Amino acid sequence: MSAAITSILIAAATKVGAPIIKGVLEKHVGGLAGTLAGTVVDQVAERLGVEPEALPSVDEAELGNAVSEVNANMPELIALYEKGLQGQFALLQAEQAEGFWQSAWRWGWMYLLAFLWICAFLLFPVLRVFDIYIDPIDSATLMTLTGWFISLYMGGHTLKEFGKQAVEAVKTWKRTP
Repeated sequence: MSAAITSILIAAATKVGAPIIKGVLEKHVGGLAGTLAGTVVDQVAERLGVEPEALPSVDEAELGNAVSEVNANMPELIALYEKGLQGQFALLQAEQAEGFWQSAWRWGWMYLLAFLWICAFLLFPVLRVFDIYIDPIDSATLMTLTGWFISLYMGGHTLKEFGKQAVEAVKTWKRTP
């Protein structure tokens, strides 16, 4: 989402007297996805029945009405956002309470996989230039290990989404002449 969308919503919030929305959007810097400001933009777009990217083309009066509606619901949105942050903090504290070895597999696997990918596609090919031949791990095996890690550490939903994107990429390759 762009700064243009944010500035349009700030102007609409100022015009209709929605100080909470104005304050949330003014303090926002960087990408909107996953932030409270992103939720505000999504809620306004949802009320209007358009995608967030289409907000600049919406009638000013309709935009003002949608901003007013979302502003009225901001206490609930902020409370929901706060609960999410509390949940993230509780998870962080629980992981730290487990101790070093119980959570070491996570970062250990991350660094191991990064090392294996770098060796397979960067280090070993460069060494071949100097007549040093080391067989890298098979790409299919490396992809399987990475998939296992993604599904264990990040949850199955992440692996499912990755699979969908891979299938779409293959379909796109097949369509191109």
